Formats: sequence, structure tokens, C-alpha cells
Amino acid sequence: MPMGDITDQAILEPAWRHLVAALGKPARLRVRSVTEVGHVAFLYCTILGDDGRLIDYTGTPFEEAAAHHARSTTYAVLLRREGTRWWVVDSAVGPTDLAWQGWAREHGVPPSLFDLSDQGGER
Repeated sequence: MPMGDITDQAILEPAWRHLVAALGKPARLRVRSVTEVGHVAFLYCTILGDDGRLIDYTGTPFEEAAAHHARSTTYAVLLRREGTRWWVVDSAVGPTDLAWQGWAREHGVPPSLFDLSDQGGER
């Protein structure tokens, strides 16, 4: 799991833990974008296996879908800060569409949070 400044680390840790629990096996995150607005953050990542290569869904609950090309290597996470801690509000493991498209309305957060037009380089 990449670690940047303390704010990024505080956002990454719960997202990473949530992903590993969903997969049921070790994984890493390659952060492509972190957008923070007030007390919410949107994290957009590539999922890597423990070996640093793109995730292999074998042995996970997503194995069958991946075998039918119905899983990507993307991980999208919406988090909310309460005090000094970040909590996962919603997530999409391996979506093949814009799974977060309705999250702004559904969770009452700014739509600008999900703007990926300026992803820049990997972190």
C-alpha cells in the first residue's frame, strides 16, 4: 500500500483494510487519484496483488465474475471523516462501469468529488 503524507495515509488505511476484507486475501493499492472535500474523500485506485502485479481474483468472491471479464482492476472508495478517523461509506471492487455515478446523490456529497478528469500521475 503506497503511503504519502499523513492525510493520505489516514485515508488509505481504512480503504485498504476494507479491500483486503472484501477480497479475502492480501492486496496492494496503486493510488491514481485522491480527492478530498471537507469531511469526505474519494479514492480511485488500481488493485495489485501482494506480488505487485495486477490483482488475480482467483480464490476471491470475485473469481467467477473475473473469469467472465466482468471485473476490472479498479477500486473506488468513498470515505467520510469523523473526528480524526476515516470510514468507508461505499466502495466498488473491480467495477466495469462508473459504479460511483450515483454516490453524490445517494450519500449527499459534492459531485465534484468524483471528477477524475485530472488524475495526473500515479502516487
